[in-house]
Amino acid sequence: MTLTLQFSIRRNGTLIGKPRATYSRLGDDGSLNRAFVASVLEALDKALPLPVSDSLGGAIAGRLLFPRFTAASGGES
Repeated sequence: MTLTLQFSIRRNGTLIGKPRATYSRLGDDGSLNRAFVASVLEALDKALPLPVSDSLGGAIAGRLLFPRFTAASGGES
């Protein structure tokens, strides 16, 4: 399963607005899909504010970021 989010952060690493899904490739199991998406959003929430230096924060503040989250299925890695 794969989920790509789009969002921006401020200089201090906090989120600007709400993340938006730009791409997803999920499986056939609806409950597993919901659990995967929930785990991605929970991981992002736990990582915020992102630990960025002043120079990195200044360079990426307000720019769109597109992190891709993946989960191996059935023993793949």
